Amino acid sequence: MTVHEELAEGVWEDIQGEPSDVAAMFELRNRHIRGEMDEGGVHGTGYADALGSSARFRPKRWPLPQHAVFVKLHAMIGAGSVSYTCISTGGMPGPDADRAGNAAKLAKTHERFTAELDMHQNGADSDGTLHWSGSLKMDRPTGTLFYPSACRNAPQSILNYPTEAPEGSAPLEVGDSWPSRTLMHLYQYGAVARWPYGSKLIWLFINFNRFI
Repeated sequence: MTVHEELAEGVWEDIQGEPSDVAAMFELRNRHIRGEMDEGGVHGTGYADALGSSARFRPKRWPLPQHAVFVKLHAMIGAGSVSYTCISTGGMPGPDADRAGNAAKLAKTHERFTAELDMHQNGADSDGTLHWSGSLKMDRPTGTLFYPSACRNAPQSILNYPTEAPEGSAPLEVGDSWPSRTLMHLYQYGAVARWPYGSKLIWLFINFNRFI
């Protein structure tokens, strides 16, 4: 078992201590399995896979500790301790073996950013690194919901406020990566960049608890 998988086991044990947390986890797990985590709203296509994905196992077959971490990540974003921004690239990532092709697409990443792919990896902690110059302006959730419309069936939206993340870098994970690895990077480095399969965007997550 890897370090980040051990982290997932700990998160799952914590959730089991509160029956209401277990119920909330399974509710979100079911939404994830039904493919509802990428539909409209603030999330947009690719949000669920950016938190974590596996080509070998569809969400229905994920270990429960990974669902627990997925829920924790989603909750951290909703509460405002973690926020994200999306960054354009040269396309969707190809297979891991096509590092030259993926590097060529990353060379077309938005000019504010530099995405460097480790061409050998050799057991490295990540697939590469994303750097950015200057502070990043981001929307950060307040943890509060509101109704943007007076219509009876209007869904709630998250109330955000503008904030900035300092200049820096983040480990880059390309393709599939368990939610527990995403969380571990946020704890260790305060940020993680995810370029999941099927997405033309890099999702940069910032853990503001590391900067405040």
